[in-house]
Amino acid sequence: MTSKNVSPHPLDPLNAHELKEVVKHARYLWKLDHRHLFAMVQLHEPSKEVINNWKNSDQIERAAKITLWNSATSTVIEAVITVEGKAISFKEIPGAKSPILSTESEKAIKAAKADKRIIAALKDRGIEDPNQVHMETWPIGAQIPKDLDDGRRLIWTPMWQRPTEFANLYAHPINGLHAIVDLDSGEVVFVENTEIIPIPQTPGPYRENQTGANIKLKDLAIVQSEGPSFSLEGWKVNWERWNLRVGFCQREGLVIHDVKFKDQDKERKIAHRLSIAELVIPYGDPSQGAYRKNAFDTGEFGLGNYTNSLTLGCDCLGEIVYLDAAVTTPDGLIKEIPNAICMHEEDNGILWKHVDADGHTEVRRGRRFVVSSIVTVNNYEYGYFWYFYQDGTIEFEAKLTGIVLTVADAIGKDHPSATELEPGLWAPYHQHILCARLDLDIDGEKNSVLEVESFAYPQGEKNPYGGAYETRETLFTKEKESQRLIDPFSGRYWKIVNEQVKNHMDHPVGYKLIPGHTTFPLALPESTIGKKAAFMYKHLWVTKNNDLEKYPAGDYPFQHPGGAGLPEWTKANRNIENEDVVLWYVFGTNHIPRSEDWPVMPVERTGFHLKPSGFFARSPGIDVAPSKPSCH
Repeated sequence: MTSKNVSPHPLDPLNAHELKEVVKHARYLWKLDHRHLFAMVQLHEPSKEVINNWKNSDQIERAAKITLWNSATSTVIEAVITVEGKAISFKEIPGAKSPILSTESEKAIKAAKADKRIIAALKDRGIEDPNQVHMETWPIGAQIPKDLDDGRRLIWTPMWQRPTEFANLYAHPINGLHAIVDLDSGEVVFVENTEIIPIPQTPGPYRENQTGANIKLKDLAIVQSEGPSFSLEGWKVNWERWNLRVGFCQREGLVIHDVKFKDQDKERKIAHRLSIAELVIPYGDPSQGAYRKNAFDTGEFGLGNYTNSLTLGCDCLGEIVYLDAAVTTPDGLIKEIPNAICMHEEDNGILWKHVDADGHTEVRRGRRFVVSSIVTVNNYEYGYFWYFYQDGTIEFEAKLTGIVLTVADAIGKDHPSATELEPGLWAPYHQHILCARLDLDIDGEKNSVLEVESFAYPQGEKNPYGGAYETRETLFTKEKESQRLIDPFSGRYWKIVNEQVKNHMDHPVGYKLIPGHTTFPLALPESTIGKKAAFMYKHLWVTKNNDLEKYPAGDYPFQHPGGAGLPEWTKANRNIENEDVVLWYVFGTNHIPRSEDWPVMPVERTGFHLKPSGFFARSPGIDVAPSKPSCH
């Protein structure tokens, strides 16, 4: 099933044709040549005012925000241009460094494989053919060697051997050998060649033709004989009482816009824009092959660039609607991604049930609407799943899978920050830390945020039997007050309310943010990654909305000294009471690899819920019809 083609909405992602026009006009207007690389080309999202006042008949000027890297002058340029070719802005960003670009990575790997020092070092390790070697280009996520720390954009190249054509290369890491490459010149500026450790040779097969994959079940089919219950107009989805707009960004990947729920006869706004604004992976192994592995997969690579084309029956099951996406490559070509975003319905078990004293039973099965995409960044896959439920709940779930990163070390050696998976093959400890940017508009833009905790008084007048407990609400009035940590001992959650709109009990309407499985960073704040990703040391931040503040570690984290983004913006300590606010929720996993995570890791999950809290007069689930056969 595919969507109906309609005229673009102001929030629709730029399609392939529009991207081609943008690149063409930009090259002509600003005399761009081969030295100017297209780091990002994203929709220049209109303001809330424009969106709120836009009507279907209105003509809009679709525009793109372009991030250019001038490799000749080592300068970032930000420009805005309409699809029709009208220049809106063009400015240099002093001190900024472009994210790592795919063409630069290809050039760096080619240079490393041709370097005589690398070729000789590989021979010392028993590898005669450099084409047997898989290299990856990683940012230097720890201290850059002092004699190289002169402002150049540098990457380093972890290496693995692929002894046979279809071998799992991560089973065969090459220890103690790395090239450091200047991205702009393509020159290998340093070769690290230290201790030679035998390359682990135990294979890690995972392909069907290697493992047999012989544990089979009978077919499971999801059948909707009348078709799906949702409709799609362009990028707008209508399902049950929900309507929302799906979006896509070259940097963030999947984005959700303009979320509304029809309550009785009234359409009510819940959110303007929901995204996962950053994903950082700090590694906790101090060994030479791992301590630099601290990457911002969103800000240093552009997560959307690595979006998978999804496959029916494998990635998605049921009556599926797909949306295609397109991104701009560094050389200005357009890469189209078929089936980039998957949408479908899922049975979600019992929504509610009650058996009365007389034996009468009422039960409703719940269903949820799913919007998802999956990216592959080197060894890992990240699935982003947004769920919309019939009781008004929104859930985000990240599904982490793929192959754990590996290093080699002496067999049985004391290696306290990694798990030995096979003799001499180690998987370093690491964390996956995500940051959601939640621009909620609960029945309007002016919202406030409360912290809600449960507590018990000591046994006495207020707790005569020792079992009583209450809740307390703390209103955040300034940005610094809102920098908070989770606390499962008090059942802490955060509530977003609209004090101007009251429910039937004369209380402000609201939604609550409920933490799910999460972690806390173990990298020290004074470490290189700790400074660059300082946002990760709080689970919650609340800021006054600013369209220029999109990414929690700042716009350009690559080789940034640190302190950008949320720590910098919140120094102003702006008022956040009864304002247009943004919640930033930081969450993730602490991955201590298991032998069962090899050779491919079963899905690990992390996420959060947004649940109505006083938003509705009663449960929206009470209006859901019973399933067939009817239960009464």
